[in-house]
Amino acid sequence: MIKRHFLIIICLLAGFVSASGQTFSELKTQYPVSADGENYVVSGFIPFSDMSDETIFANTLLWTINNVCPEFRKGIHELNITAKSFYCDWVLGSNADSQQKNVYYCKAKFQVKEGKLIYFLSDILIESSVLMMKRQTPMEKLKPEKKESHKEIVDDFVLSESQVLNKLFDFITTNKLSAITHWDDIAISRPVKGMTEEECLMAFGKPRSVQENNGEVQWMYSGSFYLFFRNGKVETIVR
Repeated sequence: MIKRHFLIIICLLAGFVSASGQTFSELKTQYPVSADGENYVVSGFIPFSDMSDETIFANTLLWTINNVCPEFRKGIHELNITAKSFYCDWVLGSNADSQQKNVYYCKAKFQVKEGKLIYFLSDILIESSVLMMKRQTPMEKLKPEKKESHKEIVDDFVLSESQVLNKLFDFITTNKLSAITHWDDIAISRPVKGMTEEECLMAFGKPRSVQENNGEVQWMYSGSFYLFFRNGKVETIVR
């Protein structure tokens, strides 16, 4: 309980300091692993003052699509527009300066409530190379309090996920989001005329290709699904 209260205090301070001018990345804020029953997780929340829940959620989803998930929103699960929540699959590498050369897999859940972004990383797997073979180990198998080598792995994971979370929080703080007016269409991935590029990213993910010609921007998702934008909004849909 004491650890959880301490983590919440850190998150609150990080939010307030970030609002004063420094970014989360500049502060190099870290988000430690903690025990949740028998599982290791990374959890907490970040407050974003003077920002609506809708804006926080939209920026979280946009950043995830642009930086974590490939085309067609693959890797994002249980997107709930009403609850302002979703899951996504994260794949992280060891820090470049680290002695570790691991790949980390985890499930990230985000939810926005009352001006706060709640984050929860779980199902953490460590992939390492052993005799030219790949081996995956659940973080729950590690004993960082007893083995220094295990502690180094946990520290490396914390550094990697903290860098990614800080980039996400910086984006939420700084991205100037246009008005979102097609949430119902985004929820069911339905293209309609007048949608902005940001709305289309949230609805369909990143396109396979983007072309521009005479002021018209073409997004291709498949051989039978195209969106044509003019002045930043969908003008023509081919599906």
